[in-house]
Amino acid sequence: MVKVLLDACVPQWLRHELDEFDVETARYARLDQIPDSELLDVIEVRYDVLVTLDRNLTLQQKIKGRQISVIVLRIASQSPESIATLVPALRSAISNWRAGLVQIIGP
Repeated sequence: MVKVLLDACVPQWLRHELDEFDVETARYARLDQIPDSELLDVIEVRYDVLVTLDRNLTLQQKIKGRQISVIVLRIASQSPESIATLVPALRSAISNWRAGLVQIIGP
């Protein structure tokens, strides 16, 4: 089963929309206060995929060569409706994860 971490900036309710995966939130895993530079080092041995709203993460951190995949959700607003429209594409992206892959979902 694919192990997914929802970054601290991602609403926790999204976890319930991805029940076919092993999903944990950064807050629950007590990883919500770790800087991005350290976060990737810590999580890549525990998770397969990081889902984030942080568009800068992939610009500031090297993902290629890592054991984790990063999925960036691009949304117009953080309303539940905006995020919910991306759930089918997010499920597909998680299912097709590969180490070192960055996928951007949304407009």
